[in-house]
Amino acid sequence: MSTAAIEATAPTRIDLAGGTVDIWPLYLFHPGAVTVNVAIDRRAWCRVETGQAGLRIESKDTLAKVEGPDVHHVLGDGVLSLVAYILRALGIESGVKVVTQSRVPAGSGLGGSSALAVTIAAAAAKAALGRDLDADGLWPVVRDAEAQCIAVPTGVQDYHAAIHGGVLGIHLDPGTVRVERLLTDPARVEECLILVDAGATRFSGINNWEVFKGQIDGDDTVRSCLAGIVAAAAKVRTALLAQRYQEVAAFMAEEWAARKRLAPGVTTPEIDRIAEAAAAEGGAAKVCGAGGGGMVAVWAAPGRRGAVEAAITSAGFKPQSFRLDLRGLEVEEGEG
Repeated sequence: MSTAAIEATAPTRIDLAGGTVDIWPLYLFHPGAVTVNVAIDRRAWCRVETGQAGLRIESKDTLAKVEGPDVHHVLGDGVLSLVAYILRALGIESGVKVVTQSRVPAGSGLGGSSALAVTIAAAAAKAALGRDLDADGLWPVVRDAEAQCIAVPTGVQDYHAAIHGGVLGIHLDPGTVRVERLLTDPARVEECLILVDAGATRFSGINNWEVFKGQIDGDDTVRSCLAGIVAAAAKVRTALLAQRYQEVAAFMAEEWAARKRLAPGVTTPEIDRIAEAAAAEGGAAKVCGAGGGGMVAVWAAPGRRGAVEAAITSAGFKPQSFRLDLRGLEVEEGEG
């Protein structure tokens, strides 16, 4: 029995503006929809080995393990189900061992599960099928597998950050999703961007299904809030392209205000304190991902990072270390 070992890594992301509207078909009702995000070096990792008897899946984060004769026997088995759905989508039923590891905790809002899904699909396709999946062949597979796993529609921005890296504008147009590597200065973006842990995660946040239904059912509040998010995201993209970094905070604050109107549960008292501390020094903050806790993205105007960080620290929160990641998905032969 021939064996191969392939490893893949991919970055997670900080979403600056335009999240939620990246769920099909929400963006179809809001022309000009764009999501802006930044890949960071909290990378997901996966190793796939072939030549195995049956199927074995391990998570280094949760220490969870599951094994069986084939995919059918491990579908629905808790946190490892996503791996099984991805393997099935690729037509891989058995004969592999999959080991995963993520550098972001569940519920952080940094797109960890989606980045992990990208690495799983890329490594499994290469190891078991001998195929290098390009971006257009990769992201639909992981989008659909993740939707099957969590049983609700999923957005697409996380997959593109993981695949491409860098500072992205993801254009959500009828018939196509177009990824733009924004021609801005990554070092200046990194200088302005601060990541803060707000604590408890996902007790509330945005319920994608409720938003989805509200748009389709004609809820005026939902439609108005989504339109506000779209408008603010377009302004963030334009400011980054023009390298007017001092303007980004106001547009992020505009996006955050629309997001809170869309789903009040997206914020918490802790997130509000972080936002107030940032605003006091001319910055802005918004929760990463669906909210209800987790990580908060803070934007400091050029030259104001120290003051914003000091205000956040005085409010009782600690900025988290990260670097902007330009590398995107990487797939290579593993050792051993």
